[in-house]
Amino acid sequence: AQGGYGSGAAPPAASSSDAPAAEEPMEELVELQLQEEVRLEKLFAEQRAEKGLDDETTLETFFKLFDMWIQLYRLNKCMEVLVDVVPICRQKGGNLHVKGVQALAFTLWKQSHFKEAILLFKEIEELIGSSAALCENMGHTYSSMGNYDEASNYFKRALLCLDEEEKYGKKTGDRAGILLGLGLIEDRLGRFEQALLAVRESQKLFRDRAQGKPSSLVAKAGMSIAKILLKLALQESDESKRIEMEEEAIVREEENVTIFEVTCGEDSPLTASALKGLGEALKRRGRVDEAVKKFARSYHFEAQKDAFDLLAIMEVHNALFNAHLALVKQGKPLDRDAFRSYMPTVDIAIKRVDDMKQDANAGAYYKVAGELKAFAEDYAGAAALLERAVHLFKTEELEKVESLIKGCEELKDFCDSLISKPTASSSSSSRSRR
Repeated sequence: AQGGYGSGAAPPAASSSDAPAAEEPMEELVELQLQEEVRLEKLFAEQRAEKGLDDETTLETFFKLFDMWIQLYRLNKCMEVLVDVVPICRQKGGNLHVKGVQALAFTLWKQSHFKEAILLFKEIEELIGSSAALCENMGHTYSSMGNYDEASNYFKRALLCLDEEEKYGKKTGDRAGILLGLGLIEDRLGRFEQALLAVRESQKLFRDRAQGKPSSLVAKAGMSIAKILLKLALQESDESKRIEMEEEAIVREEENVTIFEVTCGEDSPLTASALKGLGEALKRRGRVDEAVKKFARSYHFEAQKDAFDLLAIMEVHNALFNAHLALVKQGKPLDRDAFRSYMPTVDIAIKRVDDMKQDANAGAYYKVAGELKAFAEDYAGAAALLERAVHLFKTEELEKVESLIKGCEELKDFCDSLISKPTASSSSSSRSRR
């Protein structure tokens, strides 16, 4: 949205196109952003030491640095400083109050803390009243919370505010972002054709604004287009039209990956999401070998990102695993070398899950990670993870997890039987038993 912090605009959000949208930098190139990040971090540290954090010059530098951090998904860095900045901004009042609360709301949004974010957006609404940009952000937030009626209301309010603002020559809203939000609501309500029209128009407006330069907002709209095309293809009885939709989904996702790599970085959560979407489109067209490579890259990036999302990890893990099984169904041998190559990614994810609450959700990841290690012939590692999974599953009601426990115990027994055997024989036994 136009108008920056004072207008209630939000920056691009995390691993989804369902996100508040903001005015982008003049040159949205990750190399330039990394250089600017280094410069601003040095300047901010110097000013904080010399002038103090409550100095307005220091705060001005921080908000410029925040723009870089939020674009590059340095969410932990943002939160570390915002803990101290927001109380200062609230005390100073005025535009600084809005900017501080808004920065915290954006960061919480990217961390998927939507309930906390909506309370902060409402705090801003009490301070400055309704605006197209603020209503749009609240619409996106309610959409992410699954409250589609409230989301729809806020998007419609955003359009009304935008019409009024344009009458008086004051544009604080973003028609492209609002259309994207409405398209997402139509998608979730199963009205895919209406959704596709809205997100196509949204992407067109984003492209016009970008004037040929790389734009992450073009790619975010592109991700929605690809997903909706794949849904429509499932309902299409005309084979030629179905193929056309699936092929366009591949083209859109290839562009999305390229744009995100340039604007956000190769290891960005947005790149990870686009890679997963590209893998799904490729798999739909039977290009499973290519899909496997995209899923593997997506998995690696998802495991490393600041805002670790266990659900996203499970989804891409299962996509990768199922793609390998699809290749086996095509008559190809199980690629154990590929599974071994995934172990560094799995080990990163295990460490992240170790830091989470140890419950059945964590156990679910230990289970699938153990299965992957078994396919990689790391039977000792697999057995240890499966044992941890069983322990955590047993904290739940038995009828809900009985089959999970049984599956873990059976695979653990199999792994234990192979641990003491030489690699060659265990490999042979593994192939004959599985």
